Amino acid sequence: MARGRRAPRLLEDRVRFETLLSDLFAGLIHVDASGLDAALENGLHQMVAFLGMDRGNLDEYIDGRPRVRVSWAEPGIAMLPSILAAEQFPWTADTLRRGSVVRLPRTEALPEEAAADRASYERVGTRSHLSIPLQAGGPMLGVLSFDSVRAERDWPDELVERLRLLSEAFASALQRKRMESVLGERLHFQRLLSDLSARLANVSALDFEKTVYGALGAIRDFLGVERAELVEFSVNGGPESSWSTLGTSDMTRVPWLMENVRDGHVVCVSRLEELPDIKSLVALPLRAAGVVLGGLVVAAVAERAWPNELIDQLRLVGEAVANALASAQAEREAARLRQHLAHIGRVSAMGELTASLAHELNQPLTAILNNAEVALRQLGTAPMNLAALREILADIVADDKRAADVIHRLRALLRKGDLAHVPLDINDVVAEVAHLVRSDVVLRKVTMTVELAPGLPGIRGDRVQIQQVILNMVLNGLEAMLDSNGRERVLAIRTARAGEAEIMVAVEDVGVGIDGNDVERMFEPLYTTKPEGLGMGLAIARTIVHAHGGQLHASNNSAGGATFGFTLPVCGKPSH
Repeated sequence: MARGRRAPRLLEDRVRFETLLSDLFAGLIHVDASGLDAALENGLHQMVAFLGMDRGNLDEYIDGRPRVRVSWAEPGIAMLPSILAAEQFPWTADTLRRGSVVRLPRTEALPEEAAADRASYERVGTRSHLSIPLQAGGPMLGVLSFDSVRAERDWPDELVERLRLLSEAFASALQRKRMESVLGERLHFQRLLSDLSARLANVSALDFEKTVYGALGAIRDFLGVERAELVEFSVNGGPESSWSTLGTSDMTRVPWLMENVRDGHVVCVSRLEELPDIKSLVALPLRAAGVVLGGLVVAAVAERAWPNELIDQLRLVGEAVANALASAQAEREAARLRQHLAHIGRVSAMGELTASLAHELNQPLTAILNNAEVALRQLGTAPMNLAALREILADIVADDKRAADVIHRLRALLRKGDLAHVPLDINDVVAEVAHLVRSDVVLRKVTMTVELAPGLPGIRGDRVQIQQVILNMVLNGLEAMLDSNGRERVLAIRTARAGEAEIMVAVEDVGVGIDGNDVERMFEPLYTTKPEGLGMGLAIARTIVHAHGGQLHASNNSAGGATFGFTLPVCGKPSH
């Protein structure tokens, strides 16, 4: 009779198992990725109920670190801690990592070497326990654990084999989850790399710093760290530069770290004595054309792993940053050479204005001398005419300021310093050049008109270099009118709007005009139509204008002569 009663029960258990197996595979294999976590929790609950246990865990094992994905317990019973926590269950965790099942009908069944595990199980109230490693044809993906608090129970081989079969559904789900996670991370990295390449490709020197901070922020967010820094090593003995997401650099305060990066080594450290809040750090050398230009440093305030795949990704990120550094250094060197060349051009232009500048200075100096002589004669008369002396001294002061103003303008044009891209009123810039050349214009018997359009928006640039371009165009116009053929020599300087986004400066003369064969070549270096010309003035002017984001152009006038002009992008409020 007992055998007869057992057969229906065994059949019923088998039907329940087959039903559970079917439900688990259907719920975990075919579920959408967004619903997989909920499906894992539901599947765990089903298995705990099927076994009549009190609680269960699904621990995912990633890169040597356990991470609990799902935990479920009957009401009133505390959750089971991660069974892979080596500090609590060292023997259990080691057994599972070797691919073996851990089954404990009672905690006393643990071997002597598992004394620490026994204490931990007793502390959390475990009376009977089963853990099955989850694998899908490769390394361990995680562990499925079942725990009984209210009663002890046996784990026969037949049941364990069934549970192994059920666990395959969980292993497949974890494998799919992991593959989707890896794919998502790789897509995220590809987006980061694409974004950095777009940010850093052909970035101008003016936008370099802003772009670097944006790139470092993107790298920091991708890695989930607190710090990202870029250090540019000194070039030709110059100072080192650094940019940090924190605003100030910490890594330059760690000389040994920077020396290792400078020598081309990748540095991974878990703690820095110089920066005690750093618990994990990676520093990579940035190379371009075989030269280490700087270092990329990412750091976290918590311990974390840096797997080889992530280091390889950082190397690719570093290549994009290194190329941007190399481009910025090349642009700075080109700018330095442009400055040097532009300075030579200004000195040359001042040479052409020698006579007029001497006249410009001679007038106030002569007036000062004459007034001083008159003042001396006044001092010898009795009674002295104090009112006349005050007037004479006022004239001397005014003439001195006039001479000082000429010298100030000369020094500004002739100085050799760093570029200063600042907001400018183009009308003020043009007016200063017109004032500088007025004596030369008079000496050449030329009538000069200056038409400054009101309400022009501001521009951004280097005042001296833009004045150099205007001065070059004015001198070219004056030179073109040496042979007037009886016509009145007239030079017009104008400013105007050139659409919504640009302003224009033009210099118009009534000279000989431009030969058709010269139009395309006149802006080339060393090309000149002047017997004593160097052919560098217009080439330098074009380089300056292009560096400011504008265009330089020239054309013949319908009534004779030529017009040289340039456009620059606007960036500010209207001028007064």
